[in-house]
Amino acid sequence: MTERDRAFFPWASVIRFGLARLRLPPEMFWRLSLVELTALTGADDLPAMATRQGLEALMAQFPDLKDNKEPGDGR
Repeated sequence: MTERDRAFFPWASVIRFGLARLRLPPEMFWRLSLVELTALTGADDLPAMATRQGLEALMAQFPDLKDNKEPGDGR
């Protein structure tokens, strides 16, 4: 594992969460699968990641105004 790989994954936060917050014994923490760890953290309840298709749909629904005035701006 390279230094970049270690920096990419927040090991310290994950270990702290598992051992301190969830109070898991170390041997139980290290036996968790990624699926189990994700379920315990509630990360699977997060909203879906933004996509280009979603951004384009929002841009079509809420286009920028040509005169740069916001509705109700009074300018």
